[in-house]
Amino acid sequence: MRKRKMALALAAVMVLGTAAGCGQSSSGTPQTTGAPAADAQTQAPGGGEQAKDQQAKEEKPKETVKLTICSADNTFGLSTDPQLQQAVIDMLEEKAGVELEAIIPPIGSYNEKLETMMAGGDVPDIFSISQAMTRLPNYVAREQVLCLDELIGSSPSLSAIDSSYYDALAIDGKVYDVPYYYPRVKCLFLRKDIMEEYGINLSTTPTTEEFIAEMGKLKGTGIIPFSFPKWIDNFQYFMNSFGAYAGIYKNQDGVYVDGMQEPQMTDALNYLRELYTSGVMDQEFITTENNTMREYVYTGKAACDIDYVMNYSNYVLQSEAAGAATDVQPIYMVTGPEGKGGGLNESIQTAWCISSECKNPEAALRVIEALVCDPEMHAAFYNTGVEGAHYEIKDGLAVPTEKASNSGYSIKYNYLTDSFIGDFSSLKYQPDENTMESIKVQQAMIEEAMNLRGDKQMIPSGISSLYDETSASITNTWKEVVSQIVLGSTSVEEGLKAYKNFWDSVDGDAMLKELNGQ
Repeated sequence: MRKRKMALALAAVMVLGTAAGCGQSSSGTPQTTGAPAADAQTQAPGGGEQAKDQQAKEEKPKETVKLTICSADNTFGLSTDPQLQQAVIDMLEEKAGVELEAIIPPIGSYNEKLETMMAGGDVPDIFSISQAMTRLPNYVAREQVLCLDELIGSSPSLSAIDSSYYDALAIDGKVYDVPYYYPRVKCLFLRKDIMEEYGINLSTTPTTEEFIAEMGKLKGTGIIPFSFPKWIDNFQYFMNSFGAYAGIYKNQDGVYVDGMQEPQMTDALNYLRELYTSGVMDQEFITTENNTMREYVYTGKAACDIDYVMNYSNYVLQSEAAGAATDVQPIYMVTGPEGKGGGLNESIQTAWCISSECKNPEAALRVIEALVCDPEMHAAFYNTGVEGAHYEIKDGLAVPTEKASNSGYSIKYNYLTDSFIGDFSSLKYQPDENTMESIKVQQAMIEEAMNLRGDKQMIPSGISSLYDETSASITNTWKEVVSQIVLGSTSVEEGLKAYKNFWDSVDGDAMLKELNGQ
């Protein structure tokens, strides 16, 4: 994993725009030039009234900048309680010096809500974008997001972030987003207590055959062998085992091809279908949310799931909190017949954008600076919430308040390993000893996962007008076909035939020619 290159200049950010004079010289000595103000006002007709008018203008308070901000309800302090969310909003307003109207859709419908706003032209001033590699090029093509190159360049803290993280989502060499965490990789997490009890013998890189055979030992036990969420793009983890890639991508020869029509996709889809028909995969996965999937593993209802490597410490802490304490083993990749495989590489999949219609982008950037670079604000927004609302500090540790606990909130410390901020020692609380040990293990896992991550590509807008117009429908169609194949409502052969019919309807071959400059 890339070394952290961030050396925050928060103090510099805080003083930007502060008046250096304020009636004093650079040495701090009050300036007195000519006659006192009162005498000067009497030297010209109307001078006194002019001075009074000028003084009134200077004393008139500046109007507070009002902005809208949109992010899912798995942020704003990890609680869906409106009062607790407001506490985080209040902190952010104070940090950035703005007034915010927050739009907080449920995580399960966030993308749909944002798409609806974008389509209706009601774009929030500041908004979080997920599945950014797919969605950001569309928003850029529709001219709905602001190019941020100059704004980032004027920010000491944001410009200090490794440029490669901006480059991951750059379009035609221009930056339209601000990432707030390292590239993310997903692995499988397998409960060690269940492994031991049922004799499951799997390494961190087992073969495809071993995975089905060993997890099959749980059939008939009442334990779900493998819990999977409804998000179909997570199947790319297993497609990697066969060298398959869902969607259009550039192959080893540097040629854009459609992954759904490449021969290796057939083997990948047959394997996914086998995971389901063998009973290894949760038979109800198509309705399972991420939080439900995790809860199944925390409580021991399921043995295994797929999740971000940086969530390792959560599994240790949350399984203990659920009365089912265990360690979990990561499975970084499942190795296919030809030795291929890799963790699910989501790269920089979530980032902050500013609307191209935002009337005060400088103020909007201050909000993003606080969220990305301020230790207190970053921790509060993405994980811990606000002292006095979400938690109280007792003996140097953060303890959830009764209100927060009743809303389903629990403190998480992921910010210690996934943000660009290198130092959180300024926070008044620190994790306990056990949590810190888990975090050290997590850091080592993240490094290994980065070494074993699979491919991830983004096609910039502007190369093919056909692609820009239809990329979203291509993604939706392959996801629908894959889900139908896995669930058995269609065969692999018929599903791929239906996809090919769709492909022809959008002039897919002509699209590939445009992408390949033919």
